[in-house]
Amino acid sequence: MLGIFGELGSLMSEIKKGVRQGPSYTSFRDTIVEEAGDLLWYFAALSLTLGWPLSRLLSAAFDTTISEEDSFSGVEAHLAKLLSEDQDPWLLAGERAGTLAAHVGADGDRTELFGLAASALRAALVAFRSVDIGLLKPICHNIEKSLSRFPSSRKPLSLYDDRPTPDGKPISRDERIPSFLPVDFREIQVGSKTVVVQSAFTIKIGDPLTDNIGEGDLYRFHDVFHLAYAAVLGWSPVLRALLKCKRKSHPSLDENQDGARAILIEEGISTFVFNHAKPHFFEGVTGVDYRLLSTIKAFVKGYEVEDQPFWAWERAILRGYNMFRELSSRRCGRVTLDMSRRDVFFEPMDQG
Repeated sequence: MLGIFGELGSLMSEIKKGVRQGPSYTSFRDTIVEEAGDLLWYFAALSLTLGWPLSRLLSAAFDTTISEEDSFSGVEAHLAKLLSEDQDPWLLAGERAGTLAAHVGADGDRTELFGLAASALRAALVAFRSVDIGLLKPICHNIEKSLSRFPSSRKPLSLYDDRPTPDGKPISRDERIPSFLPVDFREIQVGSKTVVVQSAFTIKIGDPLTDNIGEGDLYRFHDVFHLAYAAVLGWSPVLRALLKCKRKSHPSLDENQDGARAILIEEGISTFVFNHAKPHFFEGVTGVDYRLLSTIKAFVKGYEVEDQPFWAWERAILRGYNMFRELSSRRCGRVTLDMSRRDVFFEPMDQG
């Protein structure tokens, strides 16, 4: 019931923004489709929890017979037949959801509860029709989002370096992200500054890093996030630039996937997540907020990494911060990227 109330409230808020902002609210339709899908998910969850087939609840909402074999596209045809009432459809949906919640709280008769749930769902569907989003789009979006976040199996996608290239030529070994790379992180003093230096097989990588902010926050260890992105996602334009393994033999990939803009996007994601993670840095956390993951997906739209599911981004972030916390505590250590295991691993080491 909290979910039904919450998602209906979110939908009402989006309708309000659409009225207030008009054409300038360019993400209006995408947002209400997502929120509507979430609302339908909670109605389905309510139906399941109370032991009613969703088809029965839909049948009552549409005042017709809908079987479990009916497709959602077929069910959507009934939407046009729903009659609007004199009251504003969104306010009516809110009112009926409130009546349903009050009945649930009173633990009343299940037959009456079923009728109130069907009435609330019916009002929500009429409200959907008022903004012309239908039934199928929200359901399909919700299913896609759910499978991306909570799949039945979590098999990583193939590495981008293993995929067919625009010119049909394979990626050479010199232009691939290394399959195994131990990177040593150490703090050193340079004058009055504390900086982090990185090396692989005793060869320095990149420039010494400071926190680049007035109040220190150990962001100087942030390159560990790029290692985690590379290991879990198989993607890191920043790491390619540091290791000089950009795909220069493939001009399209070099310019569009490994270029300056892609590097800036990855650095932007790193900073964005870091600011969100303060002050706990995901310690004791088993998941990442969906809105954060959704924003990251918007960041990378148009780049090869846009096909990564939510769960993979979540894992890349959590594994990166696991390494970051180790480095922050010890102020040095070895982080190994292992593509065969699609993971990163930490080993303590002497500051030396």
